[in-house]
Amino acid sequence: MRLRSRSLRRYEGALGRPSGAAARPSARREGLLLTLVDDEGHAGQGEASPLAGHSPETLAAVTQALVDVIPRLGEASGDVAETLRRFPTLDALPSARCAVEVALLDLWGQRRGVSVAAVLGCDAEAVACNAQPGALGDEDIEARCAEAVARGFEVLKLKTGGADFTQERKVLARLRERFAGVTWRLDANGSWTLDEARRRLDALAGLGVAYVEQPCAGAEVFALGERAVPWAADEALIDAEHRARFLADADARRGCAAVVLKPMALGWLAARETALAAGALGLGVVVTHLLDGPVALAAACELARSLPGAWACGLDRHPGLDAWPGVPVPQAQGPWVRRATGAAAGSGAP
Repeated sequence: MRLRSRSLRRYEGALGRPSGAAARPSARREGLLLTLVDDEGHAGQGEASPLAGHSPETLAAVTQALVDVIPRLGEASGDVAETLRRFPTLDALPSARCAVEVALLDLWGQRRGVSVAAVLGCDAEAVACNAQPGALGDEDIEARCAEAVARGFEVLKLKTGGADFTQERKVLARLRERFAGVTWRLDANGSWTLDEARRRLDALAGLGVAYVEQPCAGAEVFALGERAVPWAADEALIDAEHRARFLADADARRGCAAVVLKPMALGWLAARETALAAGALGLGVVVTHLLDGPVALAAACELARSLPGAWACGLDRHPGLDAWPGVPVPQAQGPWVRRATGAAAGSGAP
């Protein structure tokens, strides 16, 4: 496949409702939209949107890398990973790598008239999604949960890590009593110390919590071991060495229920490789976003559909989409991501 033209455009805007990870570093989101046009006139899109405080690279570094690399993308083989091996500078810039990978996969899907998931040999018709109503400490959290349940969500993920864990636990007990049948997930965003995480995971027993995502910082989660409530690894997997250790060391995975993977933080293909490896080890796999834009959300949806047996994923509409004016937002599907109508991750809707 020969590339006829390439373009890079920057986007920036305010988040619709700052929440979770984005509430700490900024109430705004910015990123780059990469468009590659092939010799048949297909336009493949990829997005690079590193998030300050969570991504290992800056937008400035990503911009420079893509400015250097994309003029040299004259031809691309069907093996996208092989094409990317020509550009080792992208290895340390996962969001830049993600943008190029997705744009190329998008093109190959369009050339074949199939989805990106189908290009990779697995094309699930639908993948369940979880909703993210907010934090246990939010005054209106009960109303937000009621709204999510009314939209059909059966899995709800709530932020935890506030100053008063005892109060958060009471709120969770009340929510569980009101919304029978809901599966609850918590996300501490690494805010607990290792000792706190051990105590609190045990203290959550009996409240129907499927797992707590990233209870303590980084690779500290590998020391948690078996607790009354399992944990899930998220930020601990961004570093490639930590990721390799996790997959190779049974002790590091002890007590872990699932991996939570953000293509923008790992790279799209690295996220898929990690998902397949984790699934083969018997772990659950959840795909989510980094409050990215609509192109990255569509690509994450394609990643989820390309995985056999993915758990309910965090791919509902989110505040980061509002920061991308002029770029079509993927169609909201509520509690499900369904097969795209179009061929591509970038131009098709989830």
